[in-house]
Amino acid sequence: MKKFGSSKTVNIVFSLLLAILLAAYVLSIKNYSNSNSSNQYSSLVTEKKETVSVPLTYQYNSDDYVIVGGASTVSVNLQGSSALVTAAKNHNDISASADLRGLGVGQHTVNVALAGVSSSLSATASPQTVTVTLAEKNSAKKDVKVQYDSSKLASGYSVTDTSTDVKSVTVTGPKENVDAVSYVGADVDLDKNTKSNVSQSAKLTAYDKNGDPVQVSLSQSKANVKLTVAQSDSASSTKSVKLAAQATAGNLSNFDISFDPSTVTITGSSDTLNSIDSLPVSLDLSNISSKTSTSVSLDKPSGVDQLSVQKVTVTITPKSSN
Repeated sequence: MKKFGSSKTVNIVFSLLLAILLAAYVLSIKNYSNSNSSNQYSSLVTEKKETVSVPLTYQYNSDDYVIVGGASTVSVNLQGSSALVTAAKNHNDISASADLRGLGVGQHTVNVALAGVSSSLSATASPQTVTVTLAEKNSAKKDVKVQYDSSKLASGYSVTDTSTDVKSVTVTGPKENVDAVSYVGADVDLDKNTKSNVSQSAKLTAYDKNGDPVQVSLSQSKANVKLTVAQSDSASSTKSVKLAAQATAGNLSNFDISFDPSTVTITGSSDTLNSIDSLPVSLDLSNISSKTSTSVSLDKPSGVDQLSVQKVTVTITPKSSN
């Protein structure tokens, strides 16, 4: 009988088991090496978080609607490798948009979509949704009126003529806002004690009948304005006149009305001043049911060279009914 160890079958089985064990050992060494290498590589890549602010654009039917009250920017929270986050922040290729196409008049809440972000970075918009209002678009032409602070003119000087290369502009916005625009002011910024002619690129702003700004878009933002400044004629004089309320709507007898200041100094020829006893101030009293204070722009009467103030505060108090 042959020895057990010399059996051919036993030798084959033993060799096979040895080969399997050897292969498993080599594989475990390789996996350990790869894992260790991967861990070392991971430890070399620094993670970073950063928040950047990006412009927010709106996609909508701009021929028929305007955006009211929408945010102009959103924050984007970035996370990933330090190099990629820094590059994204410095290159500023990220953009955000909100899609309102197909939506009509009213308030809508829509998602914020991001573009220009590397696929290797995690990016989240904050906020992820925005609420905006679509309003019916309206446009109208409004006259341009040159405005300046006459108190900045040197004593004895006045503006004898004004001109602008823009006579009217188109205002665009929600119908309610466009209807409220009374005129577009070309606001000239004078230096104190101005004595010489002024030529300036003046900012254009839409104003209502009370001289308060109205939020609308203008077909252009500036106008070239010229003021002719000259020493007042020796025959010119000044006069202090009271302000007199005039109702464009409503009944004056139903209200107590006061002005601050209550008088204004006007400058002009003696003949002109002698014909003026008070300065009328137009007021709309139709919707006033409680005590109201507001700022009102003064109109310069024909022949008057200068007013001491351009605006006054008017307080309107309804009288108690008997």
